[in-house]
Amino acid sequence: MKADRKYENQQQFWEQAGKTGYNNVIFSNSVVANHIVGKQNSTALSVAKRLGLGEKSRVLELGCGDGEFAENVLSPRFQHIDAFEQSASAVEQARLRSKGNNIQYNVSDLTTYDFDQNSRWDGAFCIAFLHHVKASVPAIIARLAKVAPKVVILEPNGDNIIRKGLELLPSHKSAGEDSFRLQELIHIFEENRYQPIDIRKITFVPSMCPQPLFPLFKKLEKIVEDSSLLNRLCATYVIGFQQEANNPE
Repeated sequence: MKADRKYENQQQFWEQAGKTGYNNVIFSNSVVANHIVGKQNSTALSVAKRLGLGEKSRVLELGCGDGEFAENVLSPRFQHIDAFEQSASAVEQARLRSKGNNIQYNVSDLTTYDFDQNSRWDGAFCIAFLHHVKASVPAIIARLAKVAPKVVILEPNGDNIIRKGLELLPSHKSAGEDSFRLQELIHIFEENRYQPIDIRKITFVPSMCPQPLFPLFKKLEKIVEDSSLLNRLCATYVIGFQQEANNPE
């Protein structure tokens, strides 16, 4: 019952966030938002390219939110996108502002949704989605494994003690923030015949960084990302998974 109540509260939070705009909820200002989102997007595309996904690929996006990633990142680069999101208000916003004719938005609760058994996609994207539905992730990935052999995920770094501390704050609890440790994620995917092909650690600028401190954190970010010792402090993992039968030589 407690878990159900937590999920209901989380749904209410994201329904409201879908109306006001996700970036307005997550980031302190547009400078920080543009920097972090830009780096996340470019890294996700780089990992997708490593997996062999390209302009002729049909892809899924799970947890598409208000459609920003599907519209601005996926639509110009892939043949067709099927995007799923449980927040009706977010999907309504996505449809209203959509200019791409190659995106199909769907309102679905992915904790219970099962794909049509005859459906197939070349790959899938899960951008900062899985940690919001952590208890349901094993079931979600088991269903995804039947329809998409390649997956790009972007998730907060649950091995970072600073990140885990932030998740104790009311603002993070209301959004259902519960980040994964890297090995937790890898284990879930490996149970469904996926292997990690590309693992990257990125971003150090805090999402709520005050704009005057942004130049300092941006300089520190490059040092942290480039250091094999310090990059454990990065805020984000981007991982490319591919099912074993399709592994490149």
